[in-house]
Amino acid sequence: MVEFKKWITEEIRRFAKKDPDNRLKLLDGSYIFEEPLVGFVAGNDPLFYQLKEVIGNFHLTPHEAVSKIAEKKGMSAPSEEELGVVSYILPTSKKTREENANMKEMTSERWAHTRLFGEDFNKKLQRHLVAFLEKEGYFAVAPQQEEELFEIKNDDKVGFASSWSQRHVAFAANLGTFGLSDGLITKAGKAHRCGSVVVGGVVLDSPVRREINETTIHWDCLFFQNGSCKVCAERCPVGAISEEEGHDKDKCRAYLFEQTADFVKENYHIDIYGCGLCQTAVPCEEESPVKE
Repeated sequence: MVEFKKWITEEIRRFAKKDPDNRLKLLDGSYIFEEPLVGFVAGNDPLFYQLKEVIGNFHLTPHEAVSKIAEKKGMSAPSEEELGVVSYILPTSKKTREENANMKEMTSERWAHTRLFGEDFNKKLQRHLVAFLEKEGYFAVAPQQEEELFEIKNDDKVGFASSWSQRHVAFAANLGTFGLSDGLITKAGKAHRCGSVVVGGVVLDSPVRREINETTIHWDCLFFQNGSCKVCAERCPVGAISEEEGHDKDKCRAYLFEQTADFVKENYHIDIYGCGLCQTAVPCEEESPVKE
């Protein structure tokens, strides 16, 4: 197990460093993402079933994900005990964070390029890991990359949510906790993208976690620790983050799709929405501000 973790961590970091698509090719050619953080969790961890209650029954467990793909391929699915999940964080480069930190209402050019081409790289990395693992004899699935698995719903309870939440999978792998803005605050901060792969044929232990409650799921957020900060709410140009309501997904989504997308297309000449103001110029931008 230790060797597997070391082996896959090295491959993720190697790919991020060497692959040319982790570069802002249309700008200055610099890295989109810095060195990834990598975490692991058992595929049968009870937390995955709790996510069905927190997010919705439509959220997949690792076993449900591999079972559907195994059926598609005419194969037998690995048992839950033989499943593990690899999760990673791709921290946004310092130069991009600094540029976006100076913005007040709209996203910066580097941030917009990171949102578009960085997510393309994130998907490429997930596909690469599936091929890399399969070549070594493992059964591997990247749920976000499978049309049969991944969908985004507008749920009555939680609003817009996906059938495989990368943030919640990263939380399960002990890579971070949630802030007032719903962003995942990690050791590298909350300016990042994240991805994951389910692996069959390997037994991984789940990380040691604090007892899950309202405080611990927000452990790295200053507001939930002592009522201070709220800088992310101050940074939001449309008031989609508040002490009383947390993150208003509808208001945030409307701003992204109705305002920032047009701005980015007109000024940066790429077709994507973007903001990231609540992830930059905040105490949790590049680290967890909460010390043990």
